[in-house]
Amino acid sequence: MRLKPKFDKFNAFIFDCDGTLWIGKKPIPGALEAISRLRELGKIVLYATNNSTLSRKGYLAKVRRLGFAAEIQEIYCSSYVAARLMANLGVRDVFPVGEKGLIEELMQAGLRLMGLESDETADGVVVGLDRHLTYRKLQCAFRHVLKGALFVATNRDATLPAEDGPVPGAGAIVAALETALGRGVDIIAGKPSPYLFIEAMKEWGLNDSEVLVIGDRLDTDIEGAKRAHLASALVFTGVTRPTDTSFSRVKPDYVLYTLLEMFE
Repeated sequence: MRLKPKFDKFNAFIFDCDGTLWIGKKPIPGALEAISRLRELGKIVLYATNNSTLSRKGYLAKVRRLGFAAEIQEIYCSSYVAARLMANLGVRDVFPVGEKGLIEELMQAGLRLMGLESDETADGVVVGLDRHLTYRKLQCAFRHVLKGALFVATNRDATLPAEDGPVPGAGAIVAALETALGRGVDIIAGKPSPYLFIEAMKEWGLNDSEVLVIGDRLDTDIEGAKRAHLASALVFTGVTRPTDTSFSRVKPDYVLYTLLEMFE
């Protein structure tokens, strides 16, 4: 089965994960087949997620467990991008609010992690989804930023999809710190910031004209693609619905009800 001409012109497809390829622990109908067909056609398939709870290595295991073919260099998660951004900016000592995946990527990037009991001031604070969040963690992050630490968010997703409905995302934790500090973050690593897409294009040697971003959220996937000057396709399998009023502000280049609509 061939791609429709308007999609065949793209050489690389960057897919959002939660809400686009799977929800919870279940692949979305048609997603496995669509990815398989793209690979058979020789297209580059990359996976891009704002969720920072897993590292690249962890996401590779998850992607494969759900039945999708992937290699580690095809995975782009906000934990990986946040760690690379901080290292490139000269940050060395980091206080993290997040889970195992974020910790793994920070260590992989050569950054030193600050603990709750450390008397030193961190160069940077990075905040991601943390399902083991405590008030003490928020307090330490707050104080490091007050003392001048760079304030980085892996993403600002208010929610993320789950099998039994949406749950609070990293954005809820970031917002708590912003409220206490009276200011916003310095850098957002994930979508809608363009860094995740820019990193993928740089590592794969891609031009913006040959890339299509596919996702289920107007405010992150589609807006992020526009900021990176990439074409985008919105799929109605996750958060966004056809009646969403955000269409008046953020317009994708293509709209799909399922990923298989890309094929003839």
